[in-house]
Amino acid sequence: MVKIIIKYKGDKIEQFDVSGHANAGSYGHDLVCAAISGIVSGALNALDINYHNKVSLKVLDNQILIIAKDLNDSYLQTVLNMLKIQLHTITMQYPKNTQFKEVN
Repeated sequence: MVKIIIKYKGDKIEQFDVSGHANAGSYGHDLVCAAISGIVSGALNALDINYHNKVSLKVLDNQILIIAKDLNDSYLQTVLNMLKIQLHTITMQYPKNTQFKEVN
């Protein structure tokens, strides 16, 4: 199961933690995992190019962490909110393979 945890500080997105595997198909044929990987990879690239001084990006073995350093940048929050919406859309379509949690 892919676990998506979004942490807030007040009403601002502070961190994304995406880990696990969807197990929705055999290796190389898991469409849920491919969708999440594509969404997160695109977000990592955009954040690295446009906000590299305002985020910390960590790609670990089976885990990706995105940490916002500047919570008051409204454009950064818009990008993070877009990532949240995209990941939530996948979890709504594939609840057996994903877990989505928002915490303060």
